[in-house]
Amino acid sequence: MDFEAFKNNLMELVIQELDNRGIEDISLKFNTINSPDGMTDRLMVSVGDAKMSMSFRLKEIFTDYENGLDLERCVDRICNTIKANITVIETKEGDVKAFITDYEQVKDHTYLRLVPGTSPVLKEAPHRKFQDTALVVSVHLDSFSDDNGKSVVVVTKPLMEMYGVDEKQLFADAEKNSIEKEPVVFTPLVDMIKNLIDKDEVPSPEEMGIVTYIATNKTGFHGASVVTYPEFLEQATEKMGGSFFMLPSSVHEFILLKDDGKQKAKDLNKMIRNVNETVLEPRDFLSNQCYHYDAKTKVLETGVKYDKAKEKKAGAR
Repeated sequence: MDFEAFKNNLMELVIQELDNRGIEDISLKFNTINSPDGMTDRLMVSVGDAKMSMSFRLKEIFTDYENGLDLERCVDRICNTIKANITVIETKEGDVKAFITDYEQVKDHTYLRLVPGTSPVLKEAPHRKFQDTALVVSVHLDSFSDDNGKSVVVVTKPLMEMYGVDEKQLFADAEKNSIEKEPVVFTPLVDMIKNLIDKDEVPSPEEMGIVTYIATNKTGFHGASVVTYPEFLEQATEKMGGSFFMLPSSVHEFILLKDDGKQKAKDLNKMIRNVNETVLEPRDFLSNQCYHYDAKTKVLETGVKYDKAKEKKAGAR
């Protein structure tokens, strides 16, 4: 079954299952949404006359189906989520609107977020370039999130104008909240591996001849943005013991790899691209490029640019 047939069958079965469960006044439609990770096909679910709606990423559900998840199970998951959130939409729509449009309430819930430099949200959102990515501000709707995940909204230019603040103030507030509430967390890669495979005999990075850390924030949610914190590069240099490469693992974290003079950016980029294409969910994609920070010159640049400068310097000798 191809994607088009899948999504049509899925909608039909969801409608039937909702009817079987006695869940009424629900409207479903397909839509294409501008997301930080690009244009995404969604199944939109509306409740009565409420303007708030639920949305399900169809490509991700289709991937689960292709990987062996039964179609009936896909339908069951969607219907369970709809049932769990009907009351939230019916009772909290007014509260969400009152919150999201009032900057005095919002400003303590704004955070920095890194998105791909090609993200379509950048057309409407205030942003700052960071290498080949971009930094935006998102509002965390903590009081309106459920067990299925966090609800976040990227601040657009019209929303910023409604708040009556300029871009400088918007980013300053988000940076303050991010640093205070979502501080940088450095975790040795070997510790993460031990947690994943539950083994103590994993050799340390030093024993393997490398120094590698995961850099993220306290919750691990959109933690890649920590690399934009003012003190990050200094903290990372101390942790790494000198210059290092930064590999964008996802929008949630970076892998830091100590520069031992042997790594080549093109090889690291090939590894990053392979992971992005074969393992990572599209929504978690950040970049296909590694970066390099020189602890002596205090220059942060793409790994490719660093390698070219290094080769040019060596050729001039």
